[in-house]
Amino acid sequence: MKKYFWLLFPTKEIAADTNCEAAAAIHRASLAAESADYWSRQLKCEVTYFSRDSIIVFLEEEGKYKKVLTSDGMIGWTWFIESYNECFEEILNK
Repeated sequence: MKKYFWLLFPTKEIAADTNCEAAAAIHRASLAAESADYWSRQLKCEVTYFSRDSIIVFLEEEGKYKKVLTSDGMIGWTWFIESYNECFEEILNK
């Protein structure tokens, strides 16, 4: 990850909610923590986030929704669209 903090939702269906999708990419850590707390309360589930320094692995993909495993061991769903491709750097295993 090179840019933004990304919210992780427990299911793809929750990540697909229009309001959640709009909130997924966040610029500052303090806002990410506040947003995760807010959505956890609103949705009555655990919403977490990962930082721009995280290493992530895409476990599953369904359209613009991806299931992510972070270097901190968190698993969840978020959304990525092509306009955010510059936020990521691919690491190839040689």
